[in-house]
Amino acid sequence: MADLGTPQRRLATTTSTMAEARAWAASGAPHGAVVVAEYQTAGRGRHGRAWTAPPGESLLFTAILRPDLDPARLGWIPLAAGLAVAEALDTLDVPAQVKWPNDVRVGGRKLAGVLSESTHQTEGAVVLLGVGLNVRQATFPEEIAATSVRIETGRDLAPSDLLSPLLSALTARLGQIANAPDALRHAVSDRLEAVGDLVSVRAPATSSVVADGTVLGVADDGALRLDTPDGERHVHAGEVTLSP
Repeated sequence: MADLGTPQRRLATTTSTMAEARAWAASGAPHGAVVVAEYQTAGRGRHGRAWTAPPGESLLFTAILRPDLDPARLGWIPLAAGLAVAEALDTLDVPAQVKWPNDVRVGGRKLAGVLSESTHQTEGAVVLLGVGLNVRQATFPEEIAATSVRIETGRDLAPSDLLSPLLSALTARLGQIANAPDALRHAVSDRLEAVGDLVSVRAPATSSVVADGTVLGVADDGALRLDTPDGERHVHAGEVTLSP
């Protein structure tokens, strides 16, 4: 995939960068276009959950992708993006891991979330890739298991300072979906949270258990590999929690 970040729209306030990018894509925005905002009034995460952050404290953006990929490979985009976010923080000595399928965490606390939305236009598939990274927050409510770059490093960085390295990492890892899928799969598995741990996977937005097992890594299609009492099982969607 071509480099991400050109052109860019930078907004002080918007409902959500995803909504802005959706409208821009519909009017012909090219692959790599990015919408960045300092504050979202109606940001959301997976399964329609709200994503809120005080103005100027998080890096919030959505990239418009027009990938030349087999539709079966599109599911790799959020995993590759989570890996790229984690790797972009390596220079700050933040030991981030990927929580399957699309969160970035440190020590069990959420640092970033990734959201992807696929549509189809006359020219082909369009994927909106949204990223929300906690940067300047000094504290979070106790009931929220979250962290930030500031908490992890003691540095008060501007969210905009992290945009360029993050887009570079995204460009590299997204390109591997087509060009080096085995290298990407191994890299995600190596960075995956809970490898070797017993987990439960629940159906999206429900309490229904899909599978229990020990995390082995990621399969060729991006599914979570579990070692279960009935043998290896691959799970394609769900919420992962550590078993007691």
